[in-house]
Amino acid sequence: MTIIETLGAYAGLALLALMAVTPLLVELDQRFPVTRRAKAAKAAERARRMPAGLASA
Repeated sequence: MTIIETLGAYAGLALLALMAVTPLLVELDQRFPVTRRAKAAKAAERARRMPAGLASA
C-alpha cells in the first residue's frame, strides 16, 4: 500500500466512525443544549459595576 492509500483508508475509517457516532451526538445536543450564558453574564456584570453617572460614557 502506498502512503496515499493508507491515508485514504484511515480517512474512510474515521468517516465511518463519525457517521456511527453522529446519532449519539445529535441526541446529546438535544438533551443538553448549549446556552450562551457566559457572554450575557459578563455583560450584565459589567453593567452592574458601572456607576450610574458613567453609564452613558
